[in-house]
Amino acid sequence: MLIALIILGIITILIALTIAIFRIYHSYKAKIDTENAIQESTYVKIGGIEQYLQIRGEDRENPVILWLHGGPGFPLTYLNYYYQAGLEKDYTIVCWEQRGCGRTYYRNKSNGKMNIEQMLADTNEIIDYLRERFGQEKIIIIGQSWGTVPGMNYIHIYPEKVTAYIGVGQVTNFLQGKIYAAECAIKKAIENGNNRDADLLEYGIKQLTATDNVEKSDVKSLEEMITTSIKYLKCDEEMSGFKQIFSALTSPEMSWNDAKWFLFASNTHNIISSQSKLVDYMYFQFDVMDFANEYDVPICFIQGDSDWITPTDMAADYYSAVSSKQKEMIIISNAGHTPFLDNPEQFCNAVRKFLAECENERN
Repeated sequence: MLIALIILGIITILIALTIAIFRIYHSYKAKIDTENAIQESTYVKIGGIEQYLQIRGEDRENPVILWLHGGPGFPLTYLNYYYQAGLEKDYTIVCWEQRGCGRTYYRNKSNGKMNIEQMLADTNEIIDYLRERFGQEKIIIIGQSWGTVPGMNYIHIYPEKVTAYIGVGQVTNFLQGKIYAAECAIKKAIENGNNRDADLLEYGIKQLTATDNVEKSDVKSLEEMITTSIKYLKCDEEMSGFKQIFSALTSPEMSWNDAKWFLFASNTHNIISSQSKLVDYMYFQFDVMDFANEYDVPICFIQGDSDWITPTDMAADYYSAVSSKQKEMIIISNAGHTPFLDNPEQFCNAVRKFLAECENERN
């Protein structure tokens, strides 16, 4: 027993040392030391509360990108060191942890109203703050997953404030996307002779189809439908859960509050209860086809070829209906719903290529 405890203690110490060494290394690699650099973690009063912004770039005079994270309520700011370095030379990147989640949540005694109207008001206030602070007329928006929902709303309301919009894991009709993914997974389950999984997916589709708001949803059935669908549809090159956790633990940005929120937000019940109005809007109210298909800003969709959270087929169908002076759809191979994590180099190249084309068109 004593020997086992000693071995366990040694293993624990080795793991802690490994994490510490990698954190120091990643901190060194992530440091920006150019003459006009900006590398800032700050809180700005937006919508009456203190909201967290991480701002990074090699030249503060570069065009500004506002990153709208996924979820609702699932910021991955602490992983930025892993994927966004390839953009920091040419752009100032602002990652905002939205009202009611992450560092913003822990900063405030009350996070106020949590609905799409307040989210859009916050987005507009942050964009005005960035325009004034960096002396820029327009801002680039990158929305990821849930972030594409306020992102698409915003460019319809305030196109004059947006240089270009990039949707990553673009939401079209989230509920129908879940059903479509489950239907595709049923075929694979049957092909593999797993009728039990096929039946579970069928039941999940039936439950979701009969539901018209989040309060009536069968959370357990929904969660099982999603995880079972992904089991059959996920590609092998997607970032594994283990790698994502290791990357988070060895991040120079990872804090105790980040870890606490990650654990909280990893539970579907927690997210639905804390972000209920936003989840309800995304699942049961938002449909990108309700918008006019003509855009006054350049539009780009970046999708993993194996994205089954926001199915790439559905994003492609909508893209074909989009009318814009400049548009592009980029498919990243061997990637899922987070192509920026699965293939950071290809993702950064895609963003730079599209924005360079937008700049050339303006000139």
